[in-house]
Amino acid sequence: MEVIIITIESAALELAKELKKTEEFSNLRAAQARIQLDPTAQDIVMAMEKIQERIQELHAEGLPVTEEYEKLYQQQHKAAANATLARYFQAYEAFTNLMKKADIIINEELNK
Repeated sequence: MEVIIITIESAALELAKELKKTEEFSNLRAAQARIQLDPTAQDIVMAMEKIQERIQELHAEGLPVTEEYEKLYQQQHKAAANATLARYFQAYEAFTNLMKKADIIINEELNK
């Protein structure tokens, strides 16, 4: 009888390979690609990233961030109204839920 030793690394690699085969992953990749083709979506994402960076800077300096949060809130509304980004958020949520399922299974096995 042959003994097969599976390392954590190889098990994680196999999990990643299986995740890449899922519809959720395919949808996420497609949604990411669509963002690259939508200048409006790209502008919204870049604006949100700049605002988030500014919020971090203000926090680090101990300064108020209320105005920046308002700007971020406005950008989030723009993002939700953009069809490309809305599809991305849906695909991201679906993939995240799949990852949560895998995490639950792992944790259940660890707690046996």
